[in-house]
Amino acid sequence: MQLHAEKAGSGEAKISVSVPPTRSDILHPCDVMEDVAIAYGYNNIPKRTLSSLKPLPLNQLSDLIRYEIAMNGFTEVLTWILCSKKENFEMLNRKDDKSTAVIIGNPRSSDFEVVRTSLMPGMLKTVGHNKDHPKPIKIYEVGDVVLLDEKKDVGASNRRLLGALYCGANSGFELIHSLVDRIMEVMGTPFVPVGDKSGYFIELSNEPEFLSGRQAKIIYKGGHIGIFGIVHPEVLNNFDIPDPCSFLELDIESFL
Repeated sequence: MQLHAEKAGSGEAKISVSVPPTRSDILHPCDVMEDVAIAYGYNNIPKRTLSSLKPLPLNQLSDLIRYEIAMNGFTEVLTWILCSKKENFEMLNRKDDKSTAVIIGNPRSSDFEVVRTSLMPGMLKTVGHNKDHPKPIKIYEVGDVVLLDEKKDVGASNRRLLGALYCGANSGFELIHSLVDRIMEVMGTPFVPVGDKSGYFIELSNEPEFLSGRQAKIIYKGGHIGIFGIVHPEVLNNFDIPDPCSFLELDIESFL
């Protein structure tokens, strides 16, 4: 396989492989195993029947939440996981701290410069392109975002989020708030007093993409897992949306 390999320690069924700079395609141990399989010959590997597999708990949870949100009258949308730097930061009144978003090298289009760190840009863009649709517009998305993470071998990690957006003649803040309560009820999580770690509670937040005094962060077992509120008018104007909107974003991996 043209890679330097030696036994790793005595009495261990492991080998240590050195990867030269000319093999930029090798990122994980599975890439080394692929080289071994090619050298050995795929046709020489004994065939066996694979055991049946169950869906991943995260995917099962995602489907459960999709069902519940749809039962509340929301329509699912699927948006691009790539977006422009402007959409991911400036259009949301955010500043790029250079330590959150994964930057795409040599993007073919300015629309695909970074990997999204929030579901909000794509969903607001969807509403902006459908602003002539009869109101109210109620959409949701369950999808992944990517955040820089030095603890991971690839330098980034995925997080599965839920995003829900209401757009109509009024902000629909109460409806989005009730959606939070319904999701927590489905998750079997009680509403508790502030500071209690046995369930969830909400606290005032101060994020620039939301209207001041009309937003709250969701605290679950002592950790911040989401935020909801009325979208700031400047943000709506950036996405060419004439009507008020409320938005919810929730990290559903926190329930696993």
